[in-house]
Amino acid sequence: MTSNTLIFLALVGLAVVFLSLAMFVPVTQPKLNRSALLKRRLAALEVENRAQQQVSIYRTKRLDALSPLLRRLETSGLLERVAFALELAGSRLYAYQLVLLVVVVSLLLAVLSWWLWHGWFMVLMALLLPALAVHFKLKRNYYQRLSLYEQQLPEALDIMKRGLQAGYSFADTIKLISEQMPNPLGREFALVFADINYRKDIRKAMTGLLERVPSVSNMALISAVQVQRETGGNLVENIDKLTVIIRDRFKFNRQLKTLSAEGRMSGWILVLLPFALFAVMYVTTPDYITELVTTKEGRQLLIYGGIAMMLGIWWISHIIKIEV
Repeated sequence: MTSNTLIFLALVGLAVVFLSLAMFVPVTQPKLNRSALLKRRLAALEVENRAQQQVSIYRTKRLDALSPLLRRLETSGLLERVAFALELAGSRLYAYQLVLLVVVVSLLLAVLSWWLWHGWFMVLMALLLPALAVHFKLKRNYYQRLSLYEQQLPEALDIMKRGLQAGYSFADTIKLISEQMPNPLGREFALVFADINYRKDIRKAMTGLLERVPSVSNMALISAVQVQRETGGNLVENIDKLTVIIRDRFKFNRQLKTLSAEGRMSGWILVLLPFALFAVMYVTTPDYITELVTTKEGRQLLIYGGIAMMLGIWWISHIIKIEV
């Protein structure tokens, strides 16, 4: 192969890379902007709540049911963050229970890995695997809960609008929503109503809701309530407009998922194809699989292939995920 051919192929490769970047940057840019906005808002809320030493009503009630030793353990620095992640995911486990379960499972897997492979790398992977699995499970539950919350929010705003038109106070409409709406929205608004009754401060109760459910729709609702309470205005009209916007945004997200279904299916095929080929090779030529599993070189290839697959799955998930 001549040098001119190599230069030509290198230029073609660079063109493909730059074209890919030009295609993906406009798609991912709104996600970065929105995430930065939510992170800045939540960081400000965290500083404010820490300064005022606020603890949620739900959290206080759960801590009161523990013994003094377990309560001290549950409110320690690391476990406090784990407890907040469990609360966001809708789990009723205590943080110390989850951490103890992860530690026990990790140790059992590490012992089993050492007994099977006698390799420190596999032992390390066995120690990290349960924590990673729990992390992704909590994250998945949190996103499912957040999606269901945003799906229920327009109906809850309709109830709030009718309640305000009927002469109910804002706190009474919050209670009405908590009684008529299913979880997770009903539970969140019940916590807001409890916070209002306990602290007599609607602003702190609503900012606590945004901290627990950090979504753009929630931020718009809380901003409308804050502006109306501080400067006046027609809250019913603002809620009516906000309901239309949230419904249109939800409809657009559904259409976007439909249009991007082909890309997600292609991603699943790319992820599952190595496992399908492994099964076909095991049925047709089992000697190859035996050589791959029993020899040292084969196990190293499996380890390197697993690492490469994890990186590939991470990259594919970021390519096919479009967030607006």
